[in-house]
Amino acid sequence: MKEAVKSALVLFAITLVAGALLGAVYQVTKEPIRIQREIAKQKANQAAFPGAEFKDYEGFDKAAAAAVLSQDAAWSGVSIENVQEAVVDGQREGYVLQITSMGYGDEISWILGICDDGTVNGISLISINETPGLGMNAEKVLVPQFDDVPVPDSRFTVAKTDDNLTETINAISGATITSTAVTNGVNAGLTYYEQVIKEVH
Repeated sequence: MKEAVKSALVLFAITLVAGALLGAVYQVTKEPIRIQREIAKQKANQAAFPGAEFKDYEGFDKAAAAAVLSQDAAWSGVSIENVQEAVVDGQREGYVLQITSMGYGDEISWILGICDDGTVNGISLISINETPGLGMNAEKVLVPQFDDVPVPDSRFTVAKTDDNLTETINAISGATITSTAVTNGVNAGLTYYEQVIKEVH
């Protein structure tokens, strides 16, 4: 009995120390991680609108954005984290939406750039942790397909075979889930733009 109590106390002490150490590590690394994420976001913004300055869009409300996204079950894993205006020489050129979508293995985060005329001028990844050689090819395969494309009357769709239709996004070979996650996120962002931002401006 004494040995069992002793073992339990030792295990409790180890757990307590381990928990304290993990907490300390989290506190130490929390701020550097936040800074790195902010740097990645700014780089993504600049990729969408080179040379622009960015200011928060005052009309953004995350809860209201979630309500818009609730219109379609395909967007259940999508969230709009932030919206900023892209300003060049004092004139607004468009908007950047920070979007997060659940991919195959983890969340994918990126910037969606939308010009004032409604054109998608590109997406730029902030963070992605998909399968190497498959979903991790998003930068090479998916990103270029959203460069300077008009918004289709219907939503963008994912296809497993190549075609030249503007509204069709060719899937990454072997990574349809990743391709669909990004495409759904773009569609969700465009819907938010059409129903909220465009209506105001």
